[in-house]
Amino acid sequence: MVGRRLGLLCLCWLLPLWSLASTEFTASVDRKHITEQETFNLLLRYHQQVSDRPDFSSLERDFDILNTRTSNQFRSINGKTESYTEWQLVLAPKKTGEFIIPALSFRGSRTVPVAISVKPLSADVRAQQDKEFFFNVEISKGPYRVQGQILYIEKLYYSVNHERPSLSELKVTDARVEALGDPRQYTTTIDGQRLGVYERRFAIFPEQSGELVIPGQRFRAQVVNPYNRWASSREASVVSRIIRLDVDPAPDNYPPAPWIPARALVITEQLPTDNWQVGTPITRTLTVTAEGLSGSQIPALAIPEVAGLRYYPDQNQHQDQILDSGLTGTLTQAMAIVPTQPGTVTLPEIRVPWWNMRSQQLEYAVVPAHTIEVAAAPNNSAAAPSLPTVSSNENGATPAPVLNSEHGAPSSMVWWALMASAVINVLLIIALLWRRKPTVANQDSQQSNGTANNDSLKQACRSDDPARIRSALLAWAQQQPTLAGSQSLNELGQRLQQPQLQAALAELDQTLYGAADNSAYNGSNLWHLIKQWKPSQDGNNKAALAPLYPTV
Repeated sequence: MVGRRLGLLCLCWLLPLWSLASTEFTASVDRKHITEQETFNLLLRYHQQVSDRPDFSSLERDFDILNTRTSNQFRSINGKTESYTEWQLVLAPKKTGEFIIPALSFRGSRTVPVAISVKPLSADVRAQQDKEFFFNVEISKGPYRVQGQILYIEKLYYSVNHERPSLSELKVTDARVEALGDPRQYTTTIDGQRLGVYERRFAIFPEQSGELVIPGQRFRAQVVNPYNRWASSREASVVSRIIRLDVDPAPDNYPPAPWIPARALVITEQLPTDNWQVGTPITRTLTVTAEGLSGSQIPALAIPEVAGLRYYPDQNQHQDQILDSGLTGTLTQAMAIVPTQPGTVTLPEIRVPWWNMRSQQLEYAVVPAHTIEVAAAPNNSAAAPSLPTVSSNENGATPAPVLNSEHGAPSSMVWWALMASAVINVLLIIALLWRRKPTVANQDSQQSNGTANNDSLKQACRSDDPARIRSALLAWAQQQPTLAGSQSLNELGQRLQQPQLQAALAELDQTLYGAADNSAYNGSNLWHLIKQWKPSQDGNNKAALAPLYPTV
């Protein structure tokens, strides 16, 4: 076992080196986590059409090669042609444990090694192997926490020929269900008996603490007579067992911050710390990667404001990676930082609390502080490079250019050009105002909906009921142009972009998913902040933004 682990560790170090030589010859598998006696497919691809094949003998140490199929492919997409040769091998592990499909060589190219995990066959499957159809469902080990990922693996075994198979859709009350790829079909052998398998994997995220009930799933098919195709088929149906789980709330020792239950969490930063100069933008990119969460579940990082710096945040990017072990989400948060004065500035440390679902302990992901020297701009013109700043007068029109008196009065052609430009500007302003003018009916409808939602939110906050406040808050957000589409308190907080409101929403989120009694929540402070909130004008008045390159 120690040798296996040492081999896997060496594999992690050598993968970057192997990848340099594997662009022409690649290896992939359809499954990396399998049960003993199950089969899986190894697909090898070489970038040219060839008649010979690689040496597969190194695979026979840990796997039986049950079948090999070779195919030459040629395709043309948008004028780009591609030809290659593929070898598809059906492999069966010889024993349980952790294994590595070694790097294979062919015509000077090498594949990247692939890790495979093989676990023992459960007693429940052995006990049912004589049935025509039967389920085996596995659930990741607890304890389980609200919003934390629960891995659900469902296998339907069959031993008879059948047609029109169907599986019911997995739906779980008070939980979000994410499919981990498409259903898979393969074969296995149990005590000499060959069985087919349909496999589905899901990530389940409970939305509230308490008992979580995963309903039984139904499989239906028409069993056919393999010896008489004209004989009538019969319907077969089987249902999996109901699963009941206890979901714990966020622990009492979790700080007043967004609740992040993950199996692993890492924050990486890209930030140049040299050559900072007044007026020159610097890009800072923070990437949060969380195993066991989707990208949308990762809250935006709170960036402390620093005197002498202006921040221009980019749109946050969320991505999900689907693995056999569940979801791995990524949040990418980028911003431009523009120094406005020379001297020494310190970007404070960023500490993000998260709950380790493996160890069931509170941990912190830390972005270290940075002390940076900002140089003065060479002169005022260097502080505002290249991009002109166009201001608007009180009426919103763009002023005509001022002519230098050194060149005398403008010619008549220039004068007529200026007049034409002014007329065009006036017409454009009238057109924009006309398009933005809502109809009376729309105004009345919007005012009616907005007033109703404001009243509902006000009453919900006065009730001090966290669940009612959350529902009313999301309904109110749908009536705000800059907040419409928010599906969670975390997403709403990111769009509000006000620290006090974000802190209040984090407190509400903690109350909803924490272990404390919800009756202790006071909604008056949240309602006070909502009344003071004003929608951002970023989308409607670009001139109100501070210039990207400030003039010193």
